Amino acid sequence: MGAAIAAVGLVTQITGTFLPWLKSGSTTRDSYQVLSLRDLAGLDGVAGGVVTGVWVGLTPLAMVTIALYVIRFRRIAACVALLFGTIGGTVALVAAVQGDNKGALVGISTTGPVVTLAGAVLTIVGAITVLTSNRRSAVMTSGGNRELPR
Repeated sequence: MGAAIAAVGLVTQITGTFLPWLKSGSTTRDSYQVLSLRDLAGLDGVAGGVVTGVWVGLTPLAMVTIALYVIRFRRIAACVALLFGTIGGTVALVAAVQGDNKGALVGISTTGPVVTLAGAVLTIVGAITVLTSNRRSAVMTSGGNRELPR
């Protein structure tokens, strides 16, 4: 169950990155279009490259994580999903907290950040569920002893 929740969270989180994150006038931009404006924000150089590389790398990382869940490397996938949810969720939380400036010429659109944040929460909850679940359970025998299934 945890793997399914995490997979839904990963897909929701990636979907949120393609929704509006910034609005200027009547134009909206998704998170990737916002990253292309990094030179204007002063994030050029190494820092801008790292930020862009990590953010653009989230989509392939999500697909790899889902593939790991499918081929039953659930604990490895859950560890990657925790990292994924933490990175995406932190960025989305910061953007969502900044909020929707209704009267501003340029402002943050909350649609993308809120959807991304919801996906991050699902991803983290699913990953924690996978990591804390016990795959094997003890069975009581007729003599009162516990026996693990083989």
